Amino acid sequence: MVAPSLRSCSQHVYQKTLCLPKTKFANRSNLQKTFDLLVPQSSKDVYRKQLDRFLAEAHKLDPAKRSEFVKNRLFVLHDGPPYANGDLHLGHAMNKTLKDIINRYQLLKGKFIYYKPGWDCHGLPIELKALQKLGKDGSNMLPTKIRRVASQHAQKTIKSQKEQFQQFAILTDWEDRYETMQKSFELNQLGVLKEMIRVGLIKRQNKPVYWGSETRTALAEGELEYNDNHVSTSAYVKLPFASKSADAVRRHYSLNSDIPLSFLIWTSTPWTLFSNQAICYNEKFSYGIYKVEGEYLVVESGLKEALLQPEHKATAMLTGKELQGLKYTIPFLGNDEKPLLHGEHVTKLSGTGLVHTAPGHGFDDYLIGITNKLEVFSPVDDEGRYKLELLPQELHKDLIEPETGLPRRVLSEGTTKTILKLLTKQGLLLKAEKYVHSYPYDWRSKKPVLIRATPQWFADLTDVKKSALESLENVRFHPGRGKTRLASFIKSRSEWCISRQRSWGVPIPAFHKVDNHEEVLMNEEVVEHVLGVIDKKGIDSWFKEDNSDIAEWLPSRYKDISHLFQRGRDTVDVWFDSGSTWNVLEDFYTQRLKLTEMPYPLADVYLEGSDQHRGWFQSSLLTKIATSEQAAAPYGTVITHGFTLDERGIKMSKSIGNTISPETVIRGDEKKGIPALGVDGLRLLISQADFTTDVTIGPTVTKHVAEALKKLRLTFKFILGNLSTTENSNMLLPFEKLRAVDQFTICKLKKLSDEVQTYYDSYNFSKVVTTTLYHMNNQLSAFYFDITKDSLYCDRPDSLKRRQIQTTLFHVLDTYRCILGPITPILVQESWNHLETKWKNIEKTHSDLNTIDSPFTRPWKHLNLKNYEQVVNNFEQNQLPILRAYANEFRALPNVTKSTQTIVSIIHSEDKLPFSEDCIADLLQVSGVKIEKSENKRGVLVSIGADKEVSLFVESSDLYECPRCWKRNSTEIESLCHRCSHAIT
Repeated sequence: MVAPSLRSCSQHVYQKTLCLPKTKFANRSNLQKTFDLLVPQSSKDVYRKQLDRFLAEAHKLDPAKRSEFVKNRLFVLHDGPPYANGDLHLGHAMNKTLKDIINRYQLLKGKFIYYKPGWDCHGLPIELKALQKLGKDGSNMLPTKIRRVASQHAQKTIKSQKEQFQQFAILTDWEDRYETMQKSFELNQLGVLKEMIRVGLIKRQNKPVYWGSETRTALAEGELEYNDNHVSTSAYVKLPFASKSADAVRRHYSLNSDIPLSFLIWTSTPWTLFSNQAICYNEKFSYGIYKVEGEYLVVESGLKEALLQPEHKATAMLTGKELQGLKYTIPFLGNDEKPLLHGEHVTKLSGTGLVHTAPGHGFDDYLIGITNKLEVFSPVDDEGRYKLELLPQELHKDLIEPETGLPRRVLSEGTTKTILKLLTKQGLLLKAEKYVHSYPYDWRSKKPVLIRATPQWFADLTDVKKSALESLENVRFHPGRGKTRLASFIKSRSEWCISRQRSWGVPIPAFHKVDNHEEVLMNEEVVEHVLGVIDKKGIDSWFKEDNSDIAEWLPSRYKDISHLFQRGRDTVDVWFDSGSTWNVLEDFYTQRLKLTEMPYPLADVYLEGSDQHRGWFQSSLLTKIATSEQAAAPYGTVITHGFTLDERGIKMSKSIGNTISPETVIRGDEKKGIPALGVDGLRLLISQADFTTDVTIGPTVTKHVAEALKKLRLTFKFILGNLSTTENSNMLLPFEKLRAVDQFTICKLKKLSDEVQTYYDSYNFSKVVTTTLYHMNNQLSAFYFDITKDSLYCDRPDSLKRRQIQTTLFHVLDTYRCILGPITPILVQESWNHLETKWKNIEKTHSDLNTIDSPFTRPWKHLNLKNYEQVVNNFEQNQLPILRAYANEFRALPNVTKSTQTIVSIIHSEDKLPFSEDCIADLLQVSGVKIEKSENKRGVLVSIGADKEVSLFVESSDLYECPRCWKRNSTEIESLCHRCSHAIT
């Protein structure tokens, strides 16, 4: 044995002769460098250059060829606008990152990208912020003042959110964005409304809508969230027969004339009883007249058991049709007789089979009311309080709050108790009970909504939804269940309430008679004229209180009567705002590309959260179909993602205190146990999860991501360090000149590349991550890198074997550039910056001359390998069994700790073996390999190929350790082995 000190000395002497990895690529990323250099370099700069190149190439073509070029080469992902209020949360980061992964993949696959980010700016939350700043409730505040403060808030938020978004390395130009409060956007939106007016889809009706009494505005279905545990008080109410109807029934069924006769109705909204106009029954049902505690009650026979006692027997039975023509009264509303009407919506699921009907407070009730010419009566104001002037005088005292002197709020518990007392006092209440059910809440105020009839503007969707549903047949959905979900929302809609009672929004360009607000002037000609005035004066001028310029707002033929009108105050539903953002794409096609015909679909992909099936996906589709001759959806593919949860599976919420901001993920938070992941770590965190379901994020998963990111970085550093140590200008060798293990590695790389592309194509990014990390850990780190270090470090710099390995390493780097570019662009950009130019140019073709500067516009690595699966199979069947057998034998050797201390004999009786001594020596990393042809086998038998067998014998080497390569193949102490002697001469 050599003395340790002497050995260390000799090793130090030869260290400078080794080709050790050399690279300035750091072990850890620098966050400031990332933000200052790498993010712009890998994002904005790339996006602008590729888009400029696309536009330049497109404009060289005549219009027909240009349209075809756009269709074949351009990929458009349309950005659903985030709301310009508040800081970004992880949901924002997930949404933008998923979009960016798709765009970057398409760019690598040879497409040009158009991705214009946007912001949704109008609506109630921002208006409430403005009112809060002004210290007012808005009732007496000038709309122009509210709009000025709201606009300032939106602009400030957009600036803040943009700065946060820029940190995520998104492939776009943040200066070229759209905002729904931009004049051009607002004019386009009103153009959509004008077209819908032209084709007769817009109408004004006094009709029930969802109403937020806290926010005092109509609400769309998309602005609701349902509370499955809402508790209502349900009431079983007795409404007496009208006298003539009672007399007829008593005579026909021989009932006692002294016993009261009533219909038993059921309602979960007792506050709407003052608006009752009818009772609905189902003519297909059977009804019984039951004697209950001295009175006759009519109830559907199948529901009797749940309502009445067994002793309450039917005095008479009658069919539903026999209820036709009967009438009843409501004692506390006077002596008016009201009808019984058939309704298909009446079911046997609950209640009495007799449904209280108030057309002013229910959608089914409204349809019944219109069909039967009932009054659409709703004595409730904007704040959800009773309008006492519309109710009988004798009710006023009970319907005033003692504390405030104001009319009662209809949804308050006190109002319910008051109504139940009134019913009890008049002997009309059979019973009341708590009723737990799903009920709509205003998603902003988190308060229950009410259904209330008010004059609103509606879009008629009767014909539109049929075409919309047909268009979905040409749309791909990921996940597939999204199609059913979106279609179900569209099928359930016949109308869309597009008006809102707010100041911060796009106005509905309607003119109301000064002395009769319900007399309205709005047609295509009027709207076209209004568009011209807004273009000239700005949209805020519509909201001025001064009406002296009214003549300017109306076409000249209305000049003589213009003074009779005033501008309306309703604004357009914000879903109409965001739903018309496809205009942004049409502007790009017509203004920047000068296309005469629109490509369909306008966008390849729409991607948002799964809640947008009832929101943006739907409103985009409906507005596009309603205004287009060609019934085509604006999108070709709809992709949805879930929401972010903490590690306990609870939805992240500020009120709970379990939120994790993107900033926290990037910079880390020791208190929360979150390591600093940087920009790539945030993106990898999002990518590694199945985004089609809710995504769990917390300390455990972030630590796993940190470890994976560290390994990826070390992998890139190893490759870069070993590619820098070459002295040969003709570095890249053809596949057929590589060793078997190199060919095997490249073929496995080819298999990885193909597999990953199928995952990208199916938006399965989590499989991209797991498959790549598995390949990195098992095929590279634990196998190829491990067995090539000796040759990389110790062989001659210009040796064939090193060139073979470096060729393989370059293919690995270039393939990983493609695979990881969409997910970890900072890592890829930084590694590209540290790659020597000679490697970047090595596979350059004429078409690549303008793209080699960026790893993201360089095309996807194409490994054109024939029969690559056969290469993999042959290696795995012939060489790898020997490696596994050697590992077992090596562990059994006494006093041997390294493979370099062993030599291996392979004994066979075949004519020819599918490997060489050098190949097996490199694979096993031993000091020597001997292949012997003999019938006398020793050691362990190893099956190779289909039906071949060799024996493997492992023994300790009796030679000396080379002080340079540490292998035991030197013939003398402290002398170099033959290979090392050759390497340094």
